[in-house]
Amino acid sequence: MVHPADANSVEGICSEAMEADIKVMCWDDPMENTTANWVLDNTDLGREIGRTASEFINEHYTEDEKAQVTVIGYPSTKVLLERADGIKEGLADNCEDNYEIIAEVDGLEAPEAQTNVETVMSAHPDANVFVGVCAGAMIGSNEALLAEFGKGSIPENYGVITTDVTLQQLDSLKAGNEAVRAIVGFEGSNEDTAKACADMFERILSGEDFSSDKNIYREIGPITMENVDKVLEGM
Repeated sequence: MVHPADANSVEGICSEAMEADIKVMCWDDPMENTTANWVLDNTDLGREIGRTASEFINEHYTEDEKAQVTVIGYPSTKVLLERADGIKEGLADNCEDNYEIIAEVDGLEAPEAQTNVETVMSAHPDANVFVGVCAGAMIGSNEALLAEFGKGSIPENYGVITTDVTLQQLDSLKAGNEAVRAIVGFEGSNEDTAKACADMFERILSGEDFSSDKNIYREIGPITMENVDKVLEGM
């Protein structure tokens, strides 16, 4: 299995492996010289973040009182740009006329996200919904809101919805008194991801033919208060 930072740089050696009858699986990149690729559709992942955020927005906001949404992305990275574009599509497809995007900022790592969210809140005191492309976006914006309001005092119509599944995110969701409202994850827990990856290994090693479509897309879905305990069990 390969999980390269630069997929193009390992295409050659993976081609040599394939010629030597070694099976190759790539995690997260639709490579050419592999038996199969286990990948995320990052636009669809973004759409699911937007759809999940829309449920929160539709519950708390109306056409007369619109959610003030900040999108936290990292457009210099292709997959994260795809996620951010997907988020905006998901919001547009699932929200009523009850939100407006007031800012788009970078936030790959938590400190950067926190600083940028604090800047947004200073310029837009009514900023209240934060959606983003990664764990850092969630952790940073949650910390900014905790600093602003304090644990247990964040208004119920303020929320943070992003992707990735880290223990810190899950603990913030489980606490119930922070700004994290939902996480869009892939598979679920660490254990769920490991089992899904092992299943892919088994399919490849059993000789399954992936020649017609070697890109196998990972399962995504929301983690909320209803299922967070089950996910935490597998972390």
